[in-house]
Amino acid sequence: MVKLKIYDKDMQQDIENFIQICFKEVYANMGWGYDPAGRHSDIANICEAYMKNGCFWCLYDGTVLIGTVAAKNICQVSANGKHIELKRMFVLKEYQGKGYGRLLLETVIDYSRKNGFDKILLDTRIDFHAAIKLYRKNGFVEVPAYNDNTNADLFFELKL
Repeated sequence: MVKLKIYDKDMQQDIENFIQICFKEVYANMGWGYDPAGRHSDIANICEAYMKNGCFWCLYDGTVLIGTVAAKNICQVSANGKHIELKRMFVLKEYQGKGYGRLLLETVIDYSRKNGFDKILLDTRIDFHAAIKLYRKNGFVEVPAYNDNTNADLFFELKL
């Protein structure tokens, strides 16, 4: 049975193992690995990176972690509203195409609406075709870069 759970520190090792598997699947041809002391320090410290200023969810099939997604308040509060960023959305390869990505995305959209955000932002790579299709299907539109992530090719937003 698949169950969505909000992050708890007892899940930390599952998440780090999961991220290493996902990075091998997704980034193997790029030579990128999981770097918990560097650009992936948010994963190594989810409490600080997400739980104090957003939320982090884990999707389990029984005891197997099959997906993650996070929402992080990026503190871009202006006359245009309050913005949140979608982060760390991954689904294990063998579980893709079964609606789990949509479930994770809808979780962030619902959370964002309930917490008064006006816009969800995200960045992604051009070769993540399935994710891009999912974002567009759910109303995200491409926008100019909103951050300095040199590993991202595309930037999207969803006005709520």
